Amino acid sequence: MKTRVDRKSGRKVAEIKPRARNDPSKTNPSYWRSRLVKQHGSPDYSARVQHAGRREWFNTRSGNAEVAAVRASEFYCDVVLMGWAAATEKHRPKAVAKTKVCTVGEFVADVEAHSHIKPITVRRYAVKLRKIISDVAELEKGMKKKAKLKKFDYVHGGRVEWLGRINSQPLDVLTPEKVSEWRNDYVAKAGSDPLKRKSAERSAASYLRCCKALFAPDVLRVLSVTMPPNPFAGVKVKDPGPQRYRSDINPEWLLTAAVRELKPEQPQAFLGLVLCLWGGLRRKEADTLTWAQVDLVNGQIHIRRTAHFEPKTEESQRSVDIPQAAVDILRSYMGNSPFVMEGGDSRPGATYDYYRCDGTWRVLIDWLKTKGITQQKAIHSLRKESGSLIASAFGIEAARYHLGHRSIKTTSAHYVSKRKRIEVNIGGGEPPGVSD
Repeated sequence: MKTRVDRKSGRKVAEIKPRARNDPSKTNPSYWRSRLVKQHGSPDYSARVQHAGRREWFNTRSGNAEVAAVRASEFYCDVVLMGWAAATEKHRPKAVAKTKVCTVGEFVADVEAHSHIKPITVRRYAVKLRKIISDVAELEKGMKKKAKLKKFDYVHGGRVEWLGRINSQPLDVLTPEKVSEWRNDYVAKAGSDPLKRKSAERSAASYLRCCKALFAPDVLRVLSVTMPPNPFAGVKVKDPGPQRYRSDINPEWLLTAAVRELKPEQPQAFLGLVLCLWGGLRRKEADTLTWAQVDLVNGQIHIRRTAHFEPKTEESQRSVDIPQAAVDILRSYMGNSPFVMEGGDSRPGATYDYYRCDGTWRVLIDWLKTKGITQQKAIHSLRKESGSLIASAFGIEAARYHLGHRSIKTTSAHYVSKRKRIEVNIGGGEPPGVSD
């Protein structure tokens, strides 16, 4: 607190009229209420305090008149009891040392080292966290297009430099208010187009869900870095509603076209289509599938944990029934390799989306595009179509097991398309009042 001696106040002090008997005492906040002023544009009230021949301004550090009056009264009482020096020291604002919190990079590394979250999951979630950090800290503000593209330069160090900028940001750059503001700005950029806006809402919800998982209570409890208050505490994730699967695939036609076009030229791509469309397998499940998991006698594929593969969830471990036609196709591909599909070595410890048969999957994606399947995750559309066919024939619970979902809600909301016609049937004949 700074005080200022008023050296020109002697004559003015002498001119002050004596306090009337009914005026409140200086020890009473009411006395100071009418004597508060704001100096030099300051938002805080100040009061001029006089005692023992000395008169100085006292900054109450409050813009609330009632609070300021109480503080002025307390300061005056302390001046009388303790003297100017002691009272001034007592009421001086204490400097609060700011605790240095961890950086974004330190936080992510600590989560990966100490939490129960899988490394590949931490990596995926960290990508979304860095996106929010970059936007909130305005790290791309003023950058031209060429400079923005530099962050994708994996060869000349542009990517490393960009990650270094984000990872060095203190984690307290995020607050619940800034996160909520980011979400609103992200959706607003989509404009008024209903389709673009809904897509932005889904993306924003995905970003927030993933980031909140990194700050879950059971994760924060095991961390060793110095954390700021949880920036996602109290942040509401608006549910954009289920993105229901709407089939635009004719599976019979697609399979016929694959037998005619894909199988002769790209037999491995055809095999991948069979596993994902007939078996409903995820790309990673098909990519690391071994012959030891295939029972050709009983027509089953057993999805389970192996030395090459970690299931997405425990419910992902299942036995998938396949028709005889699929069994015959698989039998024709049997060879000396332990894997069903040809490809490179497995990398179960990879922290990114590594596929043994990446080249094969790219060929399949390109072929599917020629058949009108242009979704960003075209191969995943085959899995959705498989689950939709099972649900239509055997019910939603059978589809949930076929796909290996933990919750039937996931199957219903994202993987099942309406295939059968459902209409009100009141009876035959013509409507009432209609005659020949």
